[in-house]
Amino acid sequence: MTAVTEKLHEAGTATSRMAAFGFAFIAGACVLFYEALATSGGSDIEVVWGAAALATYMVGLLCLAGASQGAGVGIFRWKIGPWLLIWYAVTFGVATLTWHQPQTSGVASEIAVPSVLRALWVVAVGITAWFVGYMLGPGQVVLSAGNQAVAALCRRFTGEVRSLAAPWILYAVGLAARLVTALSTGLLGYVGNVSSSVTTASGYQGALGALALCAPLAVAAASLQVFRDRVKGARITLAVLFLAEVGFGAAAGNKKNFIVAVLAVVIPFGAAHRRLPRAALTGLIITFLVVVVPFNQAYRSIVRQGAVTLTPYQSIAVAPAALEQTVASGDLVNVALGSADFLIQRIREIDNVAIVVQRTPMQVHFVDPIQLIEAPVLGMIPRALWPGKPILATGYQFSQTFYELPASVYTSSADTMVGGLYWFGGWASVIVGMMLFGAVIRFLDKILDVWTNPHAIFLILLLFPVLVGGETDWSALLGAVPATLLVWLLSVAIIFRSGRRV
Repeated sequence: MTAVTEKLHEAGTATSRMAAFGFAFIAGACVLFYEALATSGGSDIEVVWGAAALATYMVGLLCLAGASQGAGVGIFRWKIGPWLLIWYAVTFGVATLTWHQPQTSGVASEIAVPSVLRALWVVAVGITAWFVGYMLGPGQVVLSAGNQAVAALCRRFTGEVRSLAAPWILYAVGLAARLVTALSTGLLGYVGNVSSSVTTASGYQGALGALALCAPLAVAAASLQVFRDRVKGARITLAVLFLAEVGFGAAAGNKKNFIVAVLAVVIPFGAAHRRLPRAALTGLIITFLVVVVPFNQAYRSIVRQGAVTLTPYQSIAVAPAALEQTVASGDLVNVALGSADFLIQRIREIDNVAIVVQRTPMQVHFVDPIQLIEAPVLGMIPRALWPGKPILATGYQFSQTFYELPASVYTSSADTMVGGLYWFGGWASVIVGMMLFGAVIRFLDKILDVWTNPHAIFLILLLFPVLVGGETDWSALLGAVPATLLVWLLSVAIIFRSGRRV
């Protein structure tokens, strides 16, 4: 009894300490906000103070969120809420510090500094609303329904992987979907006929895109067999499937595939209650900076040069040349620093909120907020049932609407959650929408525990890049819910043994 009392006392002390840190960070953010307001004239120094204040404020909210749950911050249990706060602190806060330099090229040159300052306030209000929604949650009735659904799935399927063949079968499903997509559209990720992604769509294309998500889930299944079940021969499966995912990402010109493949290994590793080795994590970070990012840049510059775009087959053929170009430098320090500088510019999301704030509603009219309900519902309708369904290419359309890029320029700008909501009616949409978003994330964090439920690992792996990445707008996020759930259920049925029927 004494041991239990001591543990409860330690937990209470840790919670109080976490809350104290949270309030201290928020107090520091208030000081930084004051400095931003005291710097008049809309200068880049004011942006620096504001960005630092926003990052500090989000760290404070992170500590308070952890204190409220009494289980630490939650990042090692792969709770989406804490990771989202960390990512927002980096992309909207730390990355915005680069605005101390003049933005003389690219689409950022169209953004005025006062718009960036106002965007920082929009994000601060939006993340505060999100935090309120996260703390309040969706309500006990909704949580009970979610827990019952997860429990029913656990009764129907155990946590035991069927066999060594199961990850291979699931990966074959994802690989087949990718190959059929490439053959039918001429598009493989970044490379190939990019115009096909915004001009044509078939009734089966959405289904293929969803099934392609099975590939990284197969890597996660193999990881479970290695780290949790310790199945003999599973290491070979994991090594082959992991390298296949990395290779596909390289061929498709996508850095994201490498990150998701790593998550497919790291999350099951942590779920097996193992401490992540620092040496391995350091090695992955170095590999990403000195190999993955430079290769991706070199490869993309080769496969798409102005009006000339190579086919997927031609692109794969030139991949060795891009790899040779990557390793030719040999100056690892400068390469890593260059990659870090590129990434911090790439993940800076304040620009896409600032351009919305700057041009709405004077140049671009507000969208009717009712479409925040209509668009996701329409997005859920399969194209097979609605052949004339409009093509959802929000990033491409965002670039034309706000950056005034011509339709012949096939590029995608992130329609962030906060910026997208502001476009749909201004401040009210941001506050209400972000509160609902926070409640949804709290719902997921409550019902999904990767430490106790292996099924949850698959859904977290599907949702984590989309929800935490922050580049998906409201309509696209909600519209993809049915497809995401179906892929999750399909993967669980393929990977895990059947339990007693419910």
